Amino acid sequence: MPDTTASPTTAPATAPATGTDRRPVGGNERAPGHRNEVVVAGRITGEPAVRELASGDRLTTWRISISRTPAEQRPNQYVDPITCVSFQKAVEERTRAWRIGDVVQVSGMLRRRFWRSPKGSGSVVEIEARTVQRVSAASGSDPAGSRS
Repeated sequence: MPDTTASPTTAPATAPATGTDRRPVGGNERAPGHRNEVVVAGRITGEPAVRELASGDRLTTWRISISRTPAEQRPNQYVDPITCVSFQKAVEERTRAWRIGDVVQVSGMLRRRFWRSPKGSGSVVEIEARTVQRVSAASGSDPAGSRS
C-alpha cells in the first residue's frame, strides 16, 4: 500500500484551481493574479458630502465626470459619471475645499455595494478612494486647496 502521508519537506498535492473557490483570503493576502487598483481624473459634479453612519463611521461621497475621448464616445454619451466614496478621515479633510468644476485625481479600488429596501434591491459600483488630489480649481474656487 502506498504511503499517503506528506513528509515535512513536501506539501500535499492540491487540485488545480477551477475558478469556483470563493473563500476569502486571510489578512492582507490577495488571491494570485487578482488586482483592484483604479486611478481616475475628472471634474467634480457633486461636491463632497459627509454623513455619519449608524456604526459611527463617517462616509465622504462625491461625484466626478470623466470626459471620453472622441473615439470612446457613444451617441449622446460624452462623459462617464463616477461616484467616489471614502471612510478615511484624511480624505474627508482633503476634499472639504473641493467645489463643483474642480479637476481632481482619485486613486483607489472599485467596490460594488448591494442593498435591499422596501422598494426593492439594487447595487452600485463606486470607487473607494485611498488617495485624492485637486489638480486644478474651478474658476472662482478657493486656490488654497489646489494641492490637497
